[in-house]
Amino acid sequence: MSFRKPTRILALGCLLPFLGGAAFAAPKAGKVPARWIPVSILTPPEASAFDLRVGEAARFAIHNRANVALVAMDPWTGRVLTIGNPQSGLLTAYQPCSVFKLVVAVAGLTEGVITPESRFNCTDGCWISPGHGPIDLRRALAVSCNTYFEWVGERLGFETVRAYAQKLGLGSLTGINVPGETAGVIPSSIPSLGVGHMSSHAQGVKTSAMQLAVLMSALVNGGVINEPQFVGPQAVKAKERSHLSAPPTLALLAPGLFSSVTEGSAQRAFDPGFVASGKTGSCAGVGWFASSLGYPRSEMVVVAFVRGGNGAAASAVAGEFYRSLLGVPPQTNPTLATAAGSQ
Repeated sequence: MSFRKPTRILALGCLLPFLGGAAFAAPKAGKVPARWIPVSILTPPEASAFDLRVGEAARFAIHNRANVALVAMDPWTGRVLTIGNPQSGLLTAYQPCSVFKLVVAVAGLTEGVITPESRFNCTDGCWISPGHGPIDLRRALAVSCNTYFEWVGERLGFETVRAYAQKLGLGSLTGINVPGETAGVIPSSIPSLGVGHMSSHAQGVKTSAMQLAVLMSALVNGGVINEPQFVGPQAVKAKERSHLSAPPTLALLAPGLFSSVTEGSAQRAFDPGFVASGKTGSCAGVGWFASSLGYPRSEMVVVAFVRGGNGAAASAVAGEFYRSLLGVPPQTNPTLATAAGSQ
């Protein structure tokens, strides 16, 4: 694989300048002061050759855009392979939009409120008119049906939804060995539009891309919440923080997450050269795609974030990352769509 010259690939020690709210390159001794740059890609200390490839793929996918962030993680150990634009990927929390539907799906399955075959008739109030019609879990995840997850959330109740969000690592520090990470927010009381809207749009919730990578990793690895570690491959040792009580239910999400890429809201991440799956989110002027690479065993989790975009745009970022990493020819003229609805 050939690599293009990176905008900037920094080691962990260069992260401290980000705490002021902007990225800049650290000056070398005897050189002129640091100059401001819009994008930085962080790779771990003692990075391997593969880590550098991951960082370069992140640089390529971000395309020098300061409004795009990306986090790549090994879901089995919690080792963070790269952080693209850490100001948005680690240090700032945003509404996770429809990615929060993963929390509601896990809660619904674990608590026995739904099965994969449970159907809801989506007739109005969704992001598409006149609704999706009768819809099950697989299809609801694939097309990000709002009313389906509002229905599930209302049956679960606020306290249960909130508890599962916390179990999956949202609303608290991940524990990563990088200074300045945000804890995000999980509301302590029902948001103004009710638990249904919280369940479909994540109203009142704020998370970082790093937290969503931990969540997605738990869905991949059987329910283990690992503490993220920004270290080289020789230094990593998995640090389990907690685990879900009913991990077999997580496999029931796989068909919906795969269908999201092949026929749903994340089709811009599709490529016949690899298998990706995941969940998009669009609302409040931001877009997300929490994804994994590989099937049946996923070896990498990638969360892409676009400020001023939507879930489709974020899935395009992840798709470009995977193509660059795997040597699949990239798509030309990538664009960022304007956020519309909550998908």
